[in-house]
Amino acid sequence: TTATYAYNDESFWGPTVIVNQGEEVQFNVKNGLDEPTTAHWHGMHIPAIMDGGPHQLVKPGETWSPHFTIRNNAGTYWYHPHAHETTQKQLTYGAGGLLIVRDAKEASLNLPRTYGVDDIPVVMTSRRFYMNDQFSFEGDNDKYGDYELVNGTLDAEFTAPAQWVRLRILNAEIERGYNLGFSDNRTFYQIATDGGLVDKPVALKRLKLMVGERTEILVNLGADKVGSSVDLMCFNSGQMFGYPGQEPGTSRPNGSYLNNRDFRVLHLNVGPATASAVTALPVALVKNAFPKVSEVTKSRTVNILGGEPGNAFNFDGKGYSMHQIGQVIKLGATEKWTIQNSQVFGHSFHIHDVQFKIIARSDGPVAGYEQGWKDSVYVPRNESVTFLAKFDDFASNTDAFMYHCHMANHEDGGLMSQFVVVKDPVAYRRWAAHPVTAAMAKAANRSAGTVAASFVRVASTGARVDLAAVSAIKPVVLYFIEKDCPCSKEAARYMSQLQREYGEKVAVVGVINASSAAQWSAEVKPAFPVVADPSLQIAKEYGAKRSVYTTLIAPGGRIVKTYAGYGQGMLTELSSKIARMAAVSPRLIATDGAPVALTSGCLFR
Repeated sequence: TTATYAYNDESFWGPTVIVNQGEEVQFNVKNGLDEPTTAHWHGMHIPAIMDGGPHQLVKPGETWSPHFTIRNNAGTYWYHPHAHETTQKQLTYGAGGLLIVRDAKEASLNLPRTYGVDDIPVVMTSRRFYMNDQFSFEGDNDKYGDYELVNGTLDAEFTAPAQWVRLRILNAEIERGYNLGFSDNRTFYQIATDGGLVDKPVALKRLKLMVGERTEILVNLGADKVGSSVDLMCFNSGQMFGYPGQEPGTSRPNGSYLNNRDFRVLHLNVGPATASAVTALPVALVKNAFPKVSEVTKSRTVNILGGEPGNAFNFDGKGYSMHQIGQVIKLGATEKWTIQNSQVFGHSFHIHDVQFKIIARSDGPVAGYEQGWKDSVYVPRNESVTFLAKFDDFASNTDAFMYHCHMANHEDGGLMSQFVVVKDPVAYRRWAAHPVTAAMAKAANRSAGTVAASFVRVASTGARVDLAAVSAIKPVVLYFIEKDCPCSKEAARYMSQLQREYGEKVAVVGVINASSAAQWSAEVKPAFPVVADPSLQIAKEYGAKRSVYTTLIAPGGRIVKTYAGYGQGMLTELSSKIARMAAVSPRLIATDGAPVALTSGCLFR
């Protein structure tokens, strides 16, 4: 006997929930564990507050009752825990289940759909065991299991009828990818991806499926003799370096008895055909309306970094924080996202809320089995994937959706971020105030009296800015800008006032986290030059972690004071200090509209 987690008194995994498009549903999730958990509805298009991410924790003994309308296309989805830092543990012990959506279009097609007869769930994963028959769980040391399980069953087999059979396949692994095919190399046909049916069946002999991805395939057993058998296989031998499951060796942390080899997933015995057997392959399925490049209103690049010893995997140099928003998206926007991976390892990128269309891969054409709706995608090492998605229906200023690597050990380790979909991004950023904390102010104050770090840059105006030369003769105000931050634009008008009022007596210099300051300067039209700091080298030297960070440098090159944010009192004080150093009377700076309390800007991205 092996101790497991499961739902509704099952011994492992949970019941398959079947719902219909358009239905209003409510789930009552009672936590019978002795630790917090969540229930995330993977692939479902629902409000963020119902999503079941790390923010919707269910404490031991409590019941969470999310409710929503089923808007998804017919397809294979799933539910699983998503509590930060314990997702791998709860998945390892068996928590999860399938969620099947049906709709009128799918129902009109002559497809196998008798669940458990010719419509068969295949949930693939693996486990390592201790000598006492218990699951081995030692975090990243147990990223790969030694023994294959299908639907929680070791050495799984199934008797399928001699006709067209539908397999709904989910990769529910911790990290391993699967290169699927059949033992006799027969052709099979993909009919659905993560988010539903494809336009027409795709003929395949191999299909790669990474963690979190689903596929539905049809395989014809009609010509097989009753009593014969065929195996669904994983052909993982000889994969490229960085492929999850390619690592050689059998011992932890990276090895496994199944690694870098071909192995059987499911043994299919052929039984008699059913009375209502499907005997023909459909020529066409549905007509999907995917987003178009011409509809894109915003393009983003998300970088997967880290993975070196002592440096955890992360997005854009930042580990996960429950309180940090990675992306702010306008409701109704169609966006183009490029996920750029580092040179360390492959990852399975998953985004909540939306289904997307893959339009490009840096390593070659998009595979035929990736042409449908997706919510998860494999990004090989040193490669990138670009997709289009429309963020419609649901907006919230308070509740975030997640994006993350679906390899649970990477997710728990911080390769996760979050986004909000809002009606007005500018208003949202004003609403999401960034108060300057005592710790931020204390950190900023440490710079007082130190020598200002010098730099030489060509500004947006074309002029050469030599900080050491300028600060030798006049006060300098360094103003740090985040390129997408409205706070930076709002505060810039006060910095422009300072430059205009004091003229040649002061030099205000903007520093922006972009490869060029031209676009920002053309839009904002500041009265001061702006220099580019794409790698945040200058920002780091001055300790700026958020925009609107402002440092005053005295003639001679020493820092007088650093402000972690801006506000009415700060602007008045800054003007007074400039006047004193420039030996002129203080100028009147209009502070109407500036925050009363000291407020910082957005985090650098």
